[in-house]
Amino acid sequence: MSACLTPRIERIAAAVTGRAESMFAADCAVWRERLRAQVAGRRVLIAGGAGSIGSATLLELLTLDPAAVAVLDPSENNLAELVRTVRSSATPFRGAFDVQPLDYGSPLAASWLAAQPAFDLVLSFAALKHVRSERDVFSLLRMLEVNLVKADHFLAAVRSQGHGLGGVFFVSTDKAANPVSLMGASKRVMELLLWAHATPGAPAGFLAGGSAPCLPRVTTTRFANVAFSDGSLPWSFLQRLEKRQPLAAPADVRRYLVSPREAGQLCLLAALACPHRHLLVPALDPARDLVSFTDIAAATLRSHGFEPAWYDREDDARRAVEDDAAAGRYPVLRTISDTSGEKEIEEFVGADERALAVDLRSAQAVAACPVDAGALTDVLGIVERASASASAFRKEDLIAALQRLVPQLRHRETGRSLDGKM
Repeated sequence: MSACLTPRIERIAAAVTGRAESMFAADCAVWRERLRAQVAGRRVLIAGGAGSIGSATLLELLTLDPAAVAVLDPSENNLAELVRTVRSSATPFRGAFDVQPLDYGSPLAASWLAAQPAFDLVLSFAALKHVRSERDVFSLLRMLEVNLVKADHFLAAVRSQGHGLGGVFFVSTDKAANPVSLMGASKRVMELLLWAHATPGAPAGFLAGGSAPCLPRVTTTRFANVAFSDGSLPWSFLQRLEKRQPLAAPADVRRYLVSPREAGQLCLLAALACPHRHLLVPALDPARDLVSFTDIAAATLRSHGFEPAWYDREDDARRAVEDDAAAGRYPVLRTISDTSGEKEIEEFVGADERALAVDLRSAQAVAACPVDAGALTDVLGIVERASASASAFRKEDLIAALQRLVPQLRHRETGRSLDGKM
Protein backbone atom coordinates (compact mmCIF):
# COMPACT_ATOMS: atom_id res chain seq x y z
CA MET A 1 0.00 0.00 0.00
CA SER A 2 2.85 2.43 0.79
CA ALA A 3 3.38 5.13 -1.83
CA CYS A 4 0.37 3.73 -3.67
CA LEU A 5 -2.37 6.37 -3.75
CA THR A 6 -4.43 4.44 -6.24
CA PRO A 7 -7.53 6.04 -7.73
CA ARG A 8 -9.58 3.05 -6.54
CA ILE A 9 -8.57 3.61 -2.91
CA GLU A 10 -9.38 7.30 -3.12
CA ARG A 11 -12.76 6.46 -4.71
CA ILE A 12 -13.65 3.96 -1.97
CA ALA A 13 -12.71 6.48 0.71
CA ALA A 14 -14.84 9.14 -1.00
CA ALA A 15 -17.79 6.74 -1.20
CA VAL A 16 -17.61 5.92 2.50
CA THR A 17 -16.96 9.44 3.81
CA GLY A 18 -19.20 11.26 1.34
CA ARG A 19 -16.35 13.66 0.56
CA ALA A 20 -15.75 13.92 -3.17
CA GLU A 21 -12.92 16.37 -2.51
CA SER A 22 -10.29 16.29 0.21
CA MET A 23 -11.45 18.09 3.35
CA PHE A 24 -8.07 19.85 3.42
CA ALA A 25 -7.99 20.89 -0.24
CA ALA A 26 -9.27 24.42 0.38
CA ASP A 27 -6.75 25.11 3.15
CA CYS A 28 -3.92 23.68 1.06
CA ALA A 29 -4.93 25.99 -1.79
CA VAL A 30 -5.07 29.07 0.45
CA TRP A 31 -1.76 28.22 2.11
CA ARG A 32 0.04 26.90 -0.97
CA GLU A 33 2.38 29.84 -1.56
CA ARG A 34 3.19 30.11 2.15
CA LEU A 35 3.85 26.37 2.27
CA ARG A 36 6.00 26.58 -0.84
CA ALA A 37 8.02 29.43 0.66
CA GLN A 38 8.98 27.13 3.54
CA VAL A 39 9.90 24.16 1.35
CA ALA A 40 11.17 25.38 -2.04
CA GLY A 41 14.92 25.08 -2.28
CA ARG A 42 15.18 23.47 1.19
CA ARG A 43 16.53 20.11 2.29
CA VAL A 44 13.95 17.76 3.87
CA LEU A 45 14.45 14.57 5.89
CA ILE A 46 11.55 12.14 6.34
CA ALA A 47 11.93 9.29 8.86
CA GLY A 48 9.54 6.41 8.34
CA GLY A 49 8.75 7.96 4.98
CA ALA A 50 8.07 4.76 3.06
CA GLY A 51 4.93 3.81 4.99
CA SER A 52 1.43 4.81 4.04
CA ILE A 53 1.17 8.20 5.79
CA GLY A 54 4.82 9.12 5.30
CA SER A 55 4.75 8.40 1.58
CA ALA A 56 1.44 10.26 1.15
CA THR A 57 2.96 13.30 2.85
CA LEU A 58 6.11 12.99 0.76
CA LEU A 59 4.14 13.06 -2.49
CA GLU A 60 2.35 16.22 -1.37
CA LEU A 61 5.62 17.81 -0.27
CA LEU A 62 7.39 17.11 -3.59
CA THR A 63 4.95 19.45 -5.36
CA LEU A 64 6.45 22.33 -3.31
CA ASP A 65 9.88 21.99 -4.99
CA PRO A 66 12.32 21.11 -2.23
CA ALA A 67 15.96 21.03 -3.31
CA ALA A 68 16.60 17.62 -1.76
CA VAL A 69 14.63 14.93 0.07
CA ALA A 70 16.03 11.98 2.02
CA VAL A 71 13.92 9.14 3.38
CA LEU A 72 14.87 6.77 6.20
CA ASP A 73 12.84 3.59 6.58
CA PRO A 74 13.81 0.05 7.65
CA SER A 75 11.51 -1.50 5.02
CA GLU A 76 13.62 -1.95 1.91
CA ASN A 77 10.60 -3.24 -0.03
CA ASN A 78 8.57 -0.12 0.70
CA LEU A 79 11.59 2.06 -0.13
CA ALA A 80 11.94 0.36 -3.49
CA GLU A 81 8.28 0.99 -4.30
CA LEU A 82 8.58 4.58 -3.09
CA VAL A 83 11.47 5.21 -5.48
CA ARG A 84 9.52 3.66 -8.36
CA THR A 85 6.49 5.82 -7.54
CA VAL A 86 8.52 9.04 -7.41
CA ARG A 87 10.55 8.25 -10.53
CA SER A 88 7.47 7.15 -12.51
CA SER A 89 5.36 10.21 -11.70
CA ALA A 90 3.91 12.20 -14.60
CA THR A 91 5.82 15.18 -13.16
CA PRO A 92 8.97 13.51 -11.76
CA PHE A 93 10.86 15.18 -8.94
CA ARG A 94 13.97 16.93 -10.27
CA GLY A 95 15.75 17.52 -6.95
CA ALA A 96 18.12 15.20 -5.13
CA PHE A 97 16.30 12.13 -3.83
CA ASP A 98 17.97 9.65 -1.47
CA VAL A 99 16.54 6.68 0.41
CA GLN A 100 18.27 4.73 3.16
CA PRO A 101 17.06 1.47 4.80
CA LEU A 102 17.88 2.73 8.28
CA ASP A 103 16.12 2.52 11.65
CA TYR A 104 15.69 6.17 12.58
CA GLY A 105 16.85 5.82 16.19
CA SER A 106 19.85 3.59 15.54
CA PRO A 107 23.54 4.51 15.88
CA LEU A 108 23.90 3.90 12.14
CA ALA A 109 21.20 6.49 11.39
CA ALA A 110 22.97 8.96 13.70
CA SER A 111 26.23 8.34 11.83
CA TRP A 112 24.49 8.86 8.50
CA LEU A 113 22.95 12.10 9.77
CA ALA A 114 26.35 13.34 10.91
CA ALA A 115 27.68 12.92 7.37
CA GLN A 116 24.87 14.93 5.73
CA PRO A 117 24.53 18.66 5.10
CA ALA A 118 21.94 20.15 7.41
CA PHE A 119 18.31 19.27 6.73
CA ASP A 120 16.06 22.31 7.11
CA LEU A 121 12.89 20.35 7.78
CA VAL A 122 12.59 17.02 9.60
CA LEU A 123 9.39 14.96 9.54
CA SER A 124 9.00 11.65 11.34
CA PHE A 125 6.38 8.95 10.78
CA ALA A 126 8.42 6.18 12.41
CA ALA A 127 6.31 4.25 14.91
CA LEU A 128 4.69 1.01 15.89
CA LYS A 129 1.04 1.93 15.58
CA HIS A 130 -1.02 -1.18 16.29
CA VAL A 131 -2.87 -1.76 19.54
CA ARG A 132 -2.21 -5.46 18.98
CA SER A 133 1.50 -4.73 19.68
CA GLU A 134 0.73 -4.57 23.41
CA ARG A 135 -0.24 -8.26 23.52
CA ASP A 136 2.62 -9.17 25.88
CA VAL A 137 5.63 -7.59 27.55
CA PHE A 138 7.98 -8.31 24.62
CA SER A 139 5.83 -6.82 21.88
CA LEU A 140 4.90 -3.93 24.19
CA LEU A 141 8.56 -3.17 24.86
CA ARG A 142 9.33 -3.20 21.17
CA MET A 143 6.57 -0.64 20.65
CA LEU A 144 7.81 1.55 23.51
CA GLU A 145 11.40 1.23 22.30
CA VAL A 146 10.50 2.41 18.79
CA ASN A 147 8.01 5.10 19.79
CA LEU A 148 9.99 6.57 22.69
CA VAL A 149 13.59 5.45 23.16
CA LYS A 150 14.49 5.61 19.48
CA ALA A 151 12.57 8.87 19.12
CA ASP A 152 14.74 10.39 21.84
CA HIS A 153 17.94 9.12 20.17
CA PHE A 154 16.77 10.49 16.81
CA LEU A 155 15.86 13.90 18.21
CA ALA A 156 19.20 14.05 20.04
CA ALA A 157 21.03 13.40 16.76
CA VAL A 158 18.92 15.99 14.94
CA ARG A 159 19.63 18.66 17.56
CA SER A 160 23.31 17.85 18.06
CA GLN A 161 24.05 17.98 14.35
CA GLY A 162 22.11 21.15 13.55
CA HIS A 163 19.23 19.66 11.58
CA GLY A 164 15.58 20.76 11.72
CA LEU A 165 16.10 24.50 12.18
CA GLY A 166 13.12 25.10 9.88
CA GLY A 167 10.89 22.78 11.90
CA VAL A 168 10.51 19.25 13.27
CA PHE A 169 7.25 17.34 12.93
CA PHE A 170 6.25 13.98 14.43
CA VAL A 171 2.96 12.25 13.66
CA SER A 172 0.76 11.23 16.60
CA THR A 173 -2.65 9.52 16.79
CA ASP A 174 -6.19 10.11 18.00
CA LYS A 175 -5.56 7.29 20.49
CA ALA A 176 -3.28 9.68 22.43
CA ALA A 177 -6.37 11.62 23.58
CA ASN A 178 -7.77 10.11 26.80
CA PRO A 179 -5.85 6.89 26.05
CA VAL A 180 -7.15 3.44 26.93
CA SER A 181 -4.44 1.60 24.96
CA LEU A 182 -0.74 1.49 25.72
CA MET A 183 -0.07 2.37 22.11
CA GLY A 184 -2.07 5.56 22.58
CA ALA A 185 -0.25 6.30 25.83
CA SER A 186 3.11 5.79 24.12
CA LYS A 187 2.18 8.37 21.49
CA ARG A 188 1.02 10.79 24.19
CA VAL A 189 4.46 10.43 25.77
CA MET A 190 6.00 10.94 22.32
CA GLU A 191 4.18 14.28 22.16
CA LEU A 192 5.63 15.21 25.56
CA LEU A 193 9.09 14.19 24.35
CA LEU A 194 8.74 16.44 21.33
CA TRP A 195 7.70 19.41 23.48
CA ALA A 196 10.59 18.69 25.84
CA HIS A 197 13.18 18.77 23.05
CA ALA A 198 11.94 22.28 22.21
CA THR A 199 12.43 23.52 25.78
CA PRO A 200 15.45 25.80 26.42
CA GLY A 201 18.06 24.05 28.54
CA ALA A 202 16.81 20.54 27.75
CA PRO A 203 19.60 17.95 27.43
CA ALA A 204 20.48 16.95 23.88
CA GLY A 205 19.06 13.55 24.70
CA PHE A 206 17.02 12.67 27.76
CA LEU A 207 18.73 9.28 27.82
CA ALA A 208 22.24 10.13 26.60
CA GLY A 209 22.49 13.63 28.09
CA GLY A 210 24.78 16.19 26.49
CA SER A 211 23.97 19.68 25.36
CA ALA A 212 22.61 21.13 22.14
CA PRO A 213 20.37 24.04 21.13
CA CYS A 214 16.68 23.23 21.64
CA LEU A 215 14.50 22.73 18.59
CA PRO A 216 13.16 26.13 17.44
CA ARG A 217 9.88 24.79 16.03
CA VAL A 218 8.00 21.55 16.76
CA THR A 219 4.51 20.40 15.79
CA THR A 220 2.49 17.22 15.59
CA THR A 221 -0.99 16.05 14.59
CA ARG A 222 -3.57 13.55 15.74
CA PHE A 223 -5.99 12.01 13.32
CA ALA A 224 -7.91 8.85 12.72
CA ASN A 225 -7.96 5.82 10.48
CA VAL A 226 -6.29 6.27 7.12
CA ALA A 227 -8.14 4.33 4.45
CA PHE A 228 -6.12 1.25 3.45
CA SER A 229 -2.94 2.28 5.27
CA ASP A 230 -0.43 -0.54 5.76
CA GLY A 231 -1.69 -3.13 8.24
CA SER A 232 -5.04 -1.40 8.86
CA LEU A 233 -8.32 -3.27 8.85
CA PRO A 234 -9.43 -1.77 5.48
CA TRP A 235 -6.02 -2.76 4.05
CA SER A 236 -6.73 -6.30 5.22
CA PHE A 237 -9.94 -6.26 3.16
CA LEU A 238 -7.82 -5.94 0.00
CA GLN A 239 -5.54 -8.73 1.21
CA ARG A 240 -8.45 -11.05 1.94
CA LEU A 241 -9.90 -10.46 -1.54
CA GLU A 242 -6.55 -11.19 -3.17
CA LYS A 243 -6.15 -14.35 -1.08
CA ARG A 244 -9.76 -15.43 -1.56
CA GLN A 245 -10.53 -15.36 2.15
CA PRO A 246 -13.55 -13.90 3.97
CA LEU A 247 -13.49 -10.35 5.29
CA ALA A 248 -14.04 -9.66 8.99
CA ALA A 249 -15.26 -6.36 10.46
CA PRO A 250 -16.55 -5.27 13.88
CA ALA A 251 -20.22 -4.35 13.57
CA ASP A 252 -20.25 -2.28 16.76
CA VAL A 253 -17.40 0.13 15.94
CA ARG A 254 -17.58 3.47 14.16
CA ARG A 255 -14.47 5.45 13.35
CA TYR A 256 -13.39 8.58 11.52
CA LEU A 257 -11.82 7.86 8.16
CA VAL A 258 -9.51 9.97 6.04
CA SER A 259 -8.14 9.12 2.62
CA PRO A 260 -4.38 8.70 2.09
CA ARG A 261 -4.28 12.04 0.29
CA GLU A 262 -6.12 13.75 3.16
CA ALA A 263 -3.63 12.24 5.62
CA GLY A 264 -0.72 13.60 3.61
CA GLN A 265 -2.26 17.04 3.33
CA LEU A 266 -3.07 17.22 7.05
CA CYS A 267 0.50 16.25 7.97
CA LEU A 268 1.86 18.89 5.59
CA LEU A 269 -0.38 21.55 7.15
CA ALA A 270 0.60 20.39 10.64
CA ALA A 271 4.30 20.51 9.78
CA LEU A 272 4.20 23.94 8.11
CA ALA A 273 1.03 25.85 9.07
CA CYS A 274 0.46 24.79 12.68
CA PRO A 275 1.76 27.15 15.40
CA HIS A 276 4.96 26.17 17.21
CA ARG A 277 4.42 23.76 20.16
CA HIS A 278 0.88 22.91 19.03
CA LEU A 279 -0.73 19.80 17.65
CA LEU A 280 -3.25 19.94 14.83
CA VAL A 281 -6.54 17.99 14.85
CA PRO A 282 -9.04 17.68 11.98
CA ALA A 283 -12.42 19.37 12.27
CA LEU A 284 -14.52 16.22 11.96
CA ASP A 285 -18.06 15.96 13.30
CA PRO A 286 -19.16 12.78 15.12
CA ALA A 287 -22.74 13.05 13.87
CA ARG A 288 -21.66 13.46 10.27
CA ASP A 289 -18.27 11.85 9.83
CA LEU A 290 -18.13 8.64 11.89
CA VAL A 291 -18.38 5.54 9.67
CA SER A 292 -18.62 1.84 10.47
CA PHE A 293 -16.12 -0.78 9.39
CA THR A 294 -18.98 -2.80 7.93
CA ASP A 295 -19.75 0.15 5.63
CA ILE A 296 -16.09 0.27 4.59
CA ALA A 297 -16.16 -3.46 3.92
CA ALA A 298 -19.29 -3.12 1.79
CA ALA A 299 -17.83 -0.23 -0.22
CA THR A 300 -14.60 -2.18 -0.79
CA LEU A 301 -16.52 -5.20 -2.06
CA ARG A 302 -18.70 -3.11 -4.37
CA SER A 303 -15.59 -1.54 -5.87
CA HIS A 304 -14.56 -5.10 -6.80
CA GLY A 305 -17.97 -6.07 -8.19
CA PHE A 306 -19.37 -7.92 -5.16
CA GLU A 307 -22.23 -7.42 -2.75
CA PRO A 308 -21.54 -8.29 0.91
CA ALA A 309 -22.92 -11.53 2.34
CA TRP A 310 -23.04 -11.21 6.14
CA TYR A 311 -22.04 -14.01 8.51
CA ASP A 312 -21.82 -14.34 12.29
CA ARG A 313 -19.73 -17.53 12.47
CA GLU A 314 -16.13 -17.86 11.30
CA ASP A 315 -16.51 -21.36 9.88
CA ASP A 316 -19.59 -20.41 7.88
CA ALA A 317 -17.79 -17.42 6.38
CA ARG A 318 -14.73 -19.49 5.46
CA ARG A 319 -16.80 -22.18 3.75
CA ALA A 320 -18.89 -19.69 1.78
CA VAL A 321 -16.15 -17.91 -0.19
CA GLU A 322 -16.31 -19.78 -3.49
CA ASP A 323 -20.10 -20.25 -3.65
CA ASP A 324 -20.76 -16.63 -2.67
CA ALA A 325 -18.19 -15.30 -5.14
CA ALA A 326 -19.72 -17.32 -7.95
CA ALA A 327 -23.06 -15.64 -7.17
CA GLY A 328 -21.59 -12.12 -7.10
CA ARG A 329 -21.42 -11.96 -3.31
CA TYR A 330 -18.55 -12.09 -0.84
CA PRO A 331 -18.61 -13.25 2.79
CA VAL A 332 -18.07 -10.75 5.60
CA LEU A 333 -17.85 -11.95 9.19
CA ARG A 334 -19.51 -9.49 11.57
CA THR A 335 -17.69 -9.41 14.92
CA ILE A 336 -17.86 -7.45 18.15
CA SER A 337 -15.03 -5.35 19.58
CA ASP A 338 -13.86 -7.14 22.72
CA THR A 339 -10.05 -6.96 22.63
CA SER A 340 -7.68 -5.17 25.00
CA GLY A 341 -6.98 -1.49 24.43
CA GLU A 342 -9.86 -0.85 22.04
CA LYS A 343 -11.54 2.51 22.48
CA GLU A 344 -15.31 2.77 22.42
CA ILE A 345 -15.30 6.31 21.00
CA GLU A 346 -12.89 8.16 18.77
CA GLU A 347 -11.73 11.61 19.81
CA PHE A 348 -8.89 14.01 19.12
CA VAL A 349 -8.84 16.30 22.18
CA GLY A 350 -8.30 15.01 25.70
CA ALA A 351 -10.38 15.93 28.73
CA ASP A 352 -7.44 18.01 29.99
CA GLU A 353 -7.05 19.88 26.68
CA ARG A 354 -8.85 22.57 24.72
CA ALA A 355 -9.16 22.96 20.96
CA LEU A 356 -8.16 26.39 19.66
CA ALA A 357 -9.04 28.11 16.41
CA VAL A 358 -6.17 28.61 13.96
CA ASP A 359 -5.93 30.05 10.47
CA LEU A 360 -7.35 26.88 8.93
CA ARG A 361 -10.94 25.98 8.10
CA SER A 362 -10.43 22.23 8.30
CA ALA A 363 -8.49 21.91 11.55
CA GLN A 364 -8.01 23.17 15.08
CA ALA A 365 -4.98 23.18 17.35
CA VAL A 366 -4.15 22.11 20.88
CA ALA A 367 -1.32 23.84 22.77
CA ALA A 368 1.56 21.89 24.27
CA CYS A 369 1.15 20.97 27.91
CA PRO A 370 3.88 21.31 30.57
CA VAL A 371 6.38 18.46 30.68
CA ASP A 372 7.92 16.96 33.81
CA ALA A 373 11.46 16.49 32.45
CA GLY A 374 12.55 14.40 35.43
CA ALA A 375 9.66 11.97 35.08
CA LEU A 376 10.21 11.83 31.31
CA THR A 377 13.86 10.87 31.83
CA ASP A 378 12.89 8.25 34.42
CA VAL A 379 10.25 6.65 32.19
CA LEU A 380 12.55 6.53 29.17
CA GLY A 381 15.19 4.92 31.38
CA ILE A 382 12.74 2.29 32.57
CA VAL A 383 11.82 1.41 28.98
CA GLU A 384 15.48 1.26 27.95
CA ARG A 385 16.40 -1.02 30.87
CA ALA A 386 13.35 -3.19 30.33
CA SER A 387 14.23 -3.61 26.65
CA ALA A 388 17.61 -4.98 27.70
CA SER A 389 16.11 -7.33 30.30
CA ALA A 390 12.47 -7.92 29.45
CA SER A 391 12.07 -10.98 31.65
CA ALA A 392 12.62 -8.81 34.74
CA PHE A 393 9.61 -6.61 33.96
CA ARG A 394 5.88 -7.20 33.94
CA LYS A 395 3.34 -5.50 31.75
CA GLU A 396 1.90 -3.89 34.89
CA ASP A 397 5.29 -2.27 35.60
CA LEU A 398 5.27 -0.61 32.21
CA ILE A 399 1.67 0.55 32.58
CA ALA A 400 2.56 2.15 35.91
CA ALA A 401 5.56 3.87 34.31
CA LEU A 402 3.43 5.31 31.50
CA GLN A 403 0.84 6.53 34.00
CA ARG A 404 3.49 8.70 35.65
CA LEU A 405 3.45 10.85 32.50
CA VAL A 406 -0.06 10.07 31.30
CA PRO A 407 -2.30 9.92 34.39
CA GLN A 408 -5.30 9.94 32.02
CA LEU A 409 -4.39 6.41 30.88
CA ARG A 410 -7.20 3.99 31.68
CA HIS A 411 -5.96 0.80 30.12
CA ARG A 412 -8.74 -1.53 29.00
CA GLU A 413 -7.56 -5.11 29.53
CA THR A 414 -9.96 -7.84 28.42
CA GLY A 415 -7.54 -10.76 28.07
CA ARG A 416 -8.26 -10.95 24.34
CA SER A 417 -6.00 -9.87 21.48
CA LEU A 418 -6.72 -9.16 17.84
CA ASP A 419 -4.25 -11.95 17.05
CA GLY A 420 -6.90 -14.40 18.25
CA LYS A 421 -9.44 -13.25 15.64
CA MET A 422 -9.81 -13.45 11.90
